[in-house]
Amino acid sequence: MKRLFLTVMVVSIFGLVVNAQEKFDKTEEEQNVIPDSVVIEEEYDKQTNDDEKGSTKIEVDVDWDNWDEDWNKWREKRKEDWKSSKKRGFFRGGAGGWDYYMMELKVDNINAKLVEIGLDPFDKNIFLSGGGGWGFIGHGIRVGGIGAGGKVVSRGTPFGGNDTKEVVMSIGFGGFTIEKVFHPFNRSEIYLGTMIGGGNMNIEFSQWSENSTWNHLWSGYDSTYTDGYRTYQNEIKTNYFTLLPTIGVRYNIFRWAAVGLNVGYVYTHESQDGWKMNGRTVTGIPDIDFSNVIYRFNIYFGG
Repeated sequence: MKRLFLTVMVVSIFGLVVNAQEKFDKTEEEQNVIPDSVVIEEEYDKQTNDDEKGSTKIEVDVDWDNWDEDWNKWREKRKEDWKSSKKRGFFRGGAGGWDYYMMELKVDNINAKLVEIGLDPFDKNIFLSGGGGWGFIGHGIRVGGIGAGGKVVSRGTPFGGNDTKEVVMSIGFGGFTIEKVFHPFNRSEIYLGTMIGGGNMNIEFSQWSENSTWNHLWSGYDSTYTDGYRTYQNEIKTNYFTLLPTIGVRYNIFRWAAVGLNVGYVYTHESQDGWKMNGRTVTGIPDIDFSNVIYRFNIYFGG
């Protein structure tokens, strides 16, 4: 009986010691842990001191009876301040607009023929207008498309005759675009990209005698008309492959509107056997290649 009693006493004492040790450890842990409210207050005071030294001072009225709500307000305020310091003000989703191009025109073979029939060569530069659009797909990459067209005209009454001659050359292109965009500054972007697509060239030849008037247009079909009014008109056309690598910059005047400048190189490849007139192949046409540096001004709208 005595042995049993001693055993019980030893077990009881051991249990009390273990329980006391656990309570002591728990109390020690609680003493080492700073309440969240204290940490928050210290961080808030530290931020306030830092802001007093900096350019912006954050003033948040804290109700310590409801400190978690004030803490959330403080975090949101800091988040907005951080966002306002980041680069922005440029398109981030998609945009589209109007493009205006200028390219030096090198078509010596055509100009030589114009001189032969008594007309002036085409203008040195050709201007094209068109439009395009794109959308971002992530990682500063966007895809879209562009297209443009323009023409040059040479017209006159050569050699002191009565016949007016006119030659009009029209070119156009369009295709798929892909660009990589960088935003080094607020409201601006720099981009590299290319267009892959196709285009077409038309050359219209016209000649008419006397002045073109409303009455002449109708009287020319009258069998009794003997004034000698006549017209001559033909058109040849071809299609070609186009590649247009570019580099450009754009600046957002407003969040939704931007202007840009771009320089690229139009590469065209057309088959000399591809020229047609009224569906029939025209042979013997010399190599006509207007590949050259091209400049673009654009106004785009988006968000």
